[in-house]
Amino acid sequence: MRAVSVLTFTGFLLLPALGRAQSAFDGTWRPDPQKFDPSRKPDIVELANGIYNCQSCTTPYKVKANGLDQPVSGNPYYDTVRVTIVDDRTAVKTAKRGGKTVLESKLTVSADDATETELQTMYDMSPRPIELTLQYARVSAAAKGSHRVSGAWRLTELDVSNHAEDTVFKVSGDVLSMSDLMGRSFSAKLDGSEAPYKGSDEFTSVSVKMIDSRTIEETDKKAGTVVKITRWALDPDGKTMHARFDDTKGRVQEQTGHKVQ
Repeated sequence: MRAVSVLTFTGFLLLPALGRAQSAFDGTWRPDPQKFDPSRKPDIVELANGIYNCQSCTTPYKVKANGLDQPVSGNPYYDTVRVTIVDDRTAVKTAKRGGKTVLESKLTVSADDATETELQTMYDMSPRPIELTLQYARVSAAAKGSHRVSGAWRLTELDVSNHAEDTVFKVSGDVLSMSDLMGRSFSAKLDGSEAPYKGSDEFTSVSVKMIDSRTIEETDKKAGTVVKITRWALDPDGKTMHARFDDTKGRVQEQTGHKVQ
């Protein structure tokens, strides 16, 4: 099953001036749909002769596409995958771990065969399911006689369609508090001192510091090691936020978000 890394608006904030009654960053923020580089490496799958072959999965696997749970190995998130063919342009995948569903995915290829939409629901990652809508562009055609979901597909857009990543920020004095619908939270001083990061498998501590009146830098650590550095920059309109994510391994991504309340 194709692994999707969901970028979140977790962890930021700054106030234009400490001591004001309310920071321009206070409120609920929602990530915009994420756009991907057109040079991104495509995903390669094949569904033919009753076999589903995910060649580009984090751990590649082949399973029978017979609507029954099939064992897979090497993936830390699931140990069985079920592939059900709905029609000649639609297939459904269900991944389980220990018999419990952790991910459901419905793949639908467009009538012109050029695009694919994936409706994905992830369970057991947060207090509520995370619903994603992913859009793909076809890079290479399906082999003759194979199902239409076969071929090479490049991810072009990802949206958290049930807004599970909506994040609330509040500045009180010199402390920034963050909480989101996925159960993550922290309260940290804006002087760069370290504070606990709660409810996350990725991070155990966080620090935030002001760069200028509209920018802060957030550093996330796990067991004392820096794993992500994020810069948050507020537009003059006070309604748009730009985020730059650096995973400290040479991978940098950017995203925007908007205040919804």
